[in-house]
Amino acid sequence: MATHTMPRRFLVLLAATIVTGFPGRASAHDLRAVVRLLPDGVVVEAGFDDDTPAQGARVVILDAAGSEAARGTTDEKGVCRLPKLPAGKYTATVESLGHRDEVPFDVLAPGFLDAPVEYIRARPNKTLGVVIGVGALLAVSFAFWLLRLRTPRKSSDNIGAPAR
Repeated sequence: MATHTMPRRFLVLLAATIVTGFPGRASAHDLRAVVRLLPDGVVVEAGFDDDTPAQGARVVILDAAGSEAARGTTDEKGVCRLPKLPAGKYTATVESLGHRDEVPFDVLAPGFLDAPVEYIRARPNKTLGVVIGVGALLAVSFAFWLLRLRTPRKSSDNIGAPAR
């Protein structure tokens, strides 16, 4: 009885597609943080893609040297109010329910800009990721089809005949 095995090339292509064809992490919803610099302090708002607030999220502000500058927790509306920070470069890290977002931001010298400023981390285009993933699957399917065309097939007359 003959057994059918997949060509080794196909398995390599399939593995490569699985590893590289799906660029984004899979999650039901993503955490998004917004940092607002106000004249009296820093406000961090955190929520999920489905517009639910990230209640109880942990907020940590690190300075450019990696030292903790402020820490807090979001309320039931997903808002965390922190004290005013001195001028410098910072990163706000927000964590909730296994999700994480980091937003880099700058605090300018007092008097330079007194209007509120908002920072949001740039996000990759999810549609582009889906298109790349589907395209990779189609490419692997096409490669498998080409390999099958190039592989000689045994005629039905030889099925069950002893090998020579």
